Amino acid sequence: MQSYLTMSNLELTVVTILAVCWAVSMVLSARSGLKKAHEENRQPFVKIQEQASALQTRIETMEGRLLEIERRSDIYGDKMTLVLRSQLSILSHLVNGNSVDKLRQSLTEINEYLVNR
Repeated sequence: MQSYLTMSNLELTVVTILAVCWAVSMVLSARSGLKKAHEENRQPFVKIQEQASALQTRIETMEGRLLEIERRSDIYGDKMTLVLRSQLSILSHLVNGNSVDKLRQSLTEINEYLVNR
């Protein structure tokens, strides 16, 4: 019967086990390093994406504000037109004398505007 447990077989087994453990350790270290490098390289892109999304939300809020300002300017524009028409009628009356028709028309427009408001 042969003895398989010789010194050279034992040394070969230990060296093989150590080599396999070393190889596994090297593969895991390389994987960890590559993963860390990938995350570091990805950080600027993530930061840019976050800034872009923040800017997008700011743009959306600014667009809403701009629409609100435009809506208000339309309202104030109508009011200003009415005021200027009434002042023009008064000036016309002062310059031309008894031009009461334009004053009545302005008074009617103002009353309609205030009633329909």
